[in-house]
Amino acid sequence: MRQPIAFLCDFDGTIGLIDVGDLVLDNLVFPKLDPAFLRKLEVSGSGSKDLYMQWYGNAPPSQEEFVELILQADIDDSFKTLLDLAKEQGDQVAIVSDGFDAYIKPLLRRANITGVPVYSNVMRFNPELELAFPHHNPSCRFCAVCKAAIALQYTRRGFYTVYVGDGTSDRFPIHAAHQVFAKDALVPICEEEGIPFDEFSSFQDIISWYAAGEVRQEKPLDLHPKCSSLKDDSLKFLDVERAANLLSEDVLEQD
Repeated sequence: MRQPIAFLCDFDGTIGLIDVGDLVLDNLVFPKLDPAFLRKLEVSGSGSKDLYMQWYGNAPPSQEEFVELILQADIDDSFKTLLDLAKEQGDQVAIVSDGFDAYIKPLLRRANITGVPVYSNVMRFNPELELAFPHHNPSCRFCAVCKAAIALQYTRRGFYTVYVGDGTSDRFPIHAAHQVFAKDALVPICEEEGIPFDEFSSFQDIISWYAAGEVRQEKPLDLHPKCSSLKDDSLKFLDVERAANLLSEDVLEQD
């Protein structure tokens, strides 16, 4: 009997055909901010949580313009195929995003995708914009969502973890995954940090690997030096229950 597999998938630019977070920032937030302010933040060394608070806090979009813009985005159709195959095989899929549920949920709902845990940041219009970070590691200043902790959680539960991503926020979990699929900005990161990986262009490539059963065990598991705060008992900050229920009907109605 083989080890169960957990596919941990980034959203922006991976499941989503474009980076929806950047779409919102580039069209609704950055144009309203002073360029000098943006340059100051760029060189500040701030992590994504602090940057989000500064960007959105100083230039919050309206709910109407936000919804109109995000619905222009699409997701990779073959992601749902992977979900269905994993369910048939008794494996698991989770979405791990440093972006926001306010666009992840409606885009997944439009694609009729449910029943998958979603680890993301929270954005609400009540009616003013509010942000929350239920998966932030309080001992770390780099990421809003601690993707490395999520990868560790699945590994410690006995899963063979497959990480699928495309960008800089995926730099940390790739160290803690058994198998890495990378594209775009994540490819040179893997090369620079000596992480074995397979390049992909769509989830169809992941499905082909899955069907072939090419599970490998030789990749060492470790932690990025910036993730050294993650100890055996330090994953309790992850709101696992919220992630598991984010796409359920009751949560959608409450939100």
